[in-house]
Amino acid sequence: MKPALGLLLAAAIAVAPVRVSASPIVYHLDYENNGVIVVGTITTNGTLGTLTSGDIIGVHLLVSDTGLPGIILEPLGPGYTTVQINSMPVTATAQGLFYDTTNKQGYLKIGDDPYGVPEFILQYNGMMVGEGGGGYGIPLSGTFEFATSATPPPAPEPPARFHAEADAIYGTVTNTVSGTPPNIVTVGPVDEAAVNTDFNTGSSNVPATSASQSIFAVPVYSLQDIDDSAQTDYTVSADDGIAEAKTGQGSLLNGLISWQSNDNRLSCQPDATIPNRVDCSSTETITGLVISRAAIHHGKYPAGTSLPVFGGINDPSCTVPGVETFSGYLILQESQITGLGTSGVTAGLTGMHLIGDATCISGVAGHSFITHYDLAISSPSLPNYDTGSGNSAPPNTAFSVQMQ
Repeated sequence: MKPALGLLLAAAIAVAPVRVSASPIVYHLDYENNGVIVVGTITTNGTLGTLTSGDIIGVHLLVSDTGLPGIILEPLGPGYTTVQINSMPVTATAQGLFYDTTNKQGYLKIGDDPYGVPEFILQYNGMMVGEGGGGYGIPLSGTFEFATSATPPPAPEPPARFHAEADAIYGTVTNTVSGTPPNIVTVGPVDEAAVNTDFNTGSSNVPATSASQSIFAVPVYSLQDIDDSAQTDYTVSADDGIAEAKTGQGSLLNGLISWQSNDNRLSCQPDATIPNRVDCSSTETITGLVISRAAIHHGKYPAGTSLPVFGGINDPSCTVPGVETFSGYLILQESQITGLGTSGVTAGLTGMHLIGDATCISGVAGHSFITHYDLAISSPSLPNYDTGSGNSAPPNTAFSVQMQ
């Protein structure tokens, strides 16, 4: 077929009252062959299934059996353009209009004459086009689709939608003195970068020169050159979520743990072959990590590696001897995957997760206590990502730690 001609006109249909059952649908006709032309649109009241004459509420047609200029079905006045459907041979779907050519009593006639003389006819085994319907006949058979829906296909959408967040440290410090309720101090997310206001393309970069905090008289953390960032891309060509938590020099518990630099970057994107799944990767790089005043060997470590932490912490609250003893462990690049089987999966990493207890056994009666530390350092995450299915599969992950 050739492209549809640009001759559009509105036709008033002299038919029975319109039986509106849905929003109108515009169907396109575009038939051109050997001089026969039927080009334009037929508009229905939105009824799906078998149509009657009253279901067609608009006609924009150019018809000819001899090529251009052809005959224009135009509104010459009320009652001039007519539509007739006999014996219900016309069926509508959301995709098109269909004619049953096996119905020997059926026909569809559209004409521009005040007496209803048709210019376009669909009937048993044929299409008639031309003046008075007596023009060229085109053989048809079976169920013939003579018009297609004009609804454009939906714009392509990326398969996954991401949020992204990153922060330098968060956690809790709990001090318990025998015989008294625990005293809990929350360390809120420090230097948080986030793209989580909507599912869209966006970025957030939040640098800070330094951050530190003392709790119960102990320097809990000290961080230098913090740079947390979050990014999401939501286009057909780029669909991903990226979160990165970086620091320069840092220390925990008055220097019991220290490092020169730390970079923990999490990146996820839709799997190329597996629906509803994303692929996530991260290599955390830690330079100059020292635990309990001993340097950690250089090399590549698997995500989730747990290193023992023990030693003394200077604490003026520990009256005589002024030092408390810490015992715990440091987990490197700990991963958390939650929300599987839903439309809100969260993929997150904790670059260094410190868990343990500092015990003060004081020489002064009633001054002994235990302080529990639960600190998450360098935490990028992609919270509540959506693959559109409501049944997301576990992400494919490739996580590791590089010690330098």
